[in-house]
Amino acid sequence: MDGPIEPRFDGATKHVLLAEDRAFLFPRNHTIVGQLERECDVYATVDHPLVSKLLGRWDEPAISPYPFFAVTRLRGSVPGDMSPEHLRLLAGQLGAALAACHDIGLERVPRPLWANAWSEPPLTPPTATECYSPLRELGGPEQLGKSVAPFIGPAARTTLLEALEAVDAMDPVLAHGDLYESHLLLDESGTLTGILDWGFGGVLSPLIDFTCSQWDSASWAAEGSYGDLRRHLWTAYAEHRSVPLPSWEQVHMALTTFDIVVLAPETETHYYWQKSAEWQAARRAAAGHSLQAQLT
Repeated sequence: MDGPIEPRFDGATKHVLLAEDRAFLFPRNHTIVGQLERECDVYATVDHPLVSKLLGRWDEPAISPYPFFAVTRLRGSVPGDMSPEHLRLLAGQLGAALAACHDIGLERVPRPLWANAWSEPPLTPPTATECYSPLRELGGPEQLGKSVAPFIGPAARTTLLEALEAVDAMDPVLAHGDLYESHLLLDESGTLTGILDWGFGGVLSPLIDFTCSQWDSASWAAEGSYGDLRRHLWTAYAEHRSVPLPSWEQVHMALTTFDIVVLAPETETHYYWQKSAEWQAARRAAAGHSLQAQLT
């Protein structure tokens, strides 16, 4: 390579060498090879200006004991603390970008991406009822409805169940699967310039990119009210998708129900795992009040 190369060795899963126009990605150890292969399958499939493109793959034992890759370099920096106005702007830009990525035809997606990172891919691309879904991981619409019954009246259960079923029936897409601020890049004006780290990407329910469970607490604190971040994400997303989608009201009910169940002390899940027990309890209480308001 001509010109300087900047090492970045602080990543959780890979070492990165940054050149002027590309980034070289090296697995930290043998356990990361499959995840990085998966990430680069996404880069070879997605054609979007905010997603890197795969430039090459090498097996060179004299350089690295594991395969390494080169992708186009995206410029920008990870978002810091955000005002409510900045949060709305970023959510709108991200929602529009996700819509373009989710519109990619599944016939273009390689088979290793037909499931999440912990499952063997099926023989054919999964359907809406076969793909990974955050709602189905918690038991599906019927079980979720029963779990939040103490928060709502009997008359509202039919409305809630209809919303949960509509959201869970969305066709699978090539989703990111691990979206939060550290995987985004912004320029100095606050414009979104990159979506990084697709190692958990796969053919999944679109809802996986809207749970927002790993977002930083400061971003949640910038919400004007419960659900603002997701609302701005979903509104921009639905405006740019090329297929019919559930309404925001239905998605809001589904994600609010998701929060109530996933944040219950007895629920064992990877969602919100980095948040304190106090934060989780407060968020769950806010979700309960929100769901009651939505269904009255």
